[in-house]
Amino acid sequence: MTDAKPIVAVTGANKGIGLAIAQQLAAEGYGIAALVRQSSDALDAVLQQGDQHARFTMDLADDHSITEAARAMLALAGIPAGLVNCAGTATGGLFTMTSISDMRQLFDVNFFGQLALTQYVAKKMMRAKTGSIVNVASTAALLADPGTLSYGSSKAALIHATRVMATELGSYNIRVNAIAPSVVETEMGQMMDEKSRNRLDERSALSGVINPEDIAGLVSFLMSGQSAKITGQVLRVDRGMPF
Repeated sequence: MTDAKPIVAVTGANKGIGLAIAQQLAAEGYGIAALVRQSSDALDAVLQQGDQHARFTMDLADDHSITEAARAMLALAGIPAGLVNCAGTATGGLFTMTSISDMRQLFDVNFFGQLALTQYVAKKMMRAKTGSIVNVASTAALLADPGTLSYGSSKAALIHATRVMATELGSYNIRVNAIAPSVVETEMGQMMDEKSRNRLDERSALSGVINPEDIAGLVSFLMSGQSAKITGQVLRVDRGMPF
C-alpha cells in the first residue's frame, strides 16, 4: 500500500452502509483500510481498484482480533486520516423478554469493540495531531420505541462516547462525530417488521427511503476539510422525524 493518498479505516465495509462508504471514499481518492470479519465480492471489487486499499480481518467481539487487525493496518498503511465505525449487529425484543446475556454480546460488538479499536487508532492520531472519527449510531438511540432496548442502548452509549471523545481529543485536532440514521435500506434494515417501519414512516416529514449512499455522502463530508470546525455532533438522517 502506498502513502500517496489519505487512508480511511472503515469497519463493516463488506456490505450495507459500510460498503457504500468504502465505495464513495475510494471513488474520491481515499485509500481504504477495510476492517471486516469476512470480505464480499463487492468489497473485493473496491479493493482491487488500487494498491492503496487493503483488507484486514477483525472480529469486534474479540479483543485480540481487534488489536491484531489494528496493528496490521498501522504497519501497512500508517496512521489513518479517518476512522469510520460502521460495523454492528442488531436484535430486538421487549424489555421483559430481553436476555441480558444476549445484550452483553451485542454491546461487545456495538460498543466495547468499537471503543477498543477507536482507542487504539486515536492514540496514533494524537501523535499526528489530526484525524476525523465518525461513529455510525442510530435514531434508535434517541427514541424510546418498544423493542429497541438492546440495540438502542448500545447506540446511545456510542453517542455519549462520541461527545466525550470529541471533548478530550479536540486539543489534538481530532474531530469525532456521530451519524444517527433511521432505518436504512440494507439487509439489517429489512429485518424490521412492517408495523414498526410504517410507524416510522408516519412520523417522518419527508417521504421515500434512506439509502446507504445517503450516509456515505455525509461521511465523505465529515472526512473533508469542509467539516473542519464540526465535532461532537450527532447528525440525524431520519427524513425529519420529531422527538
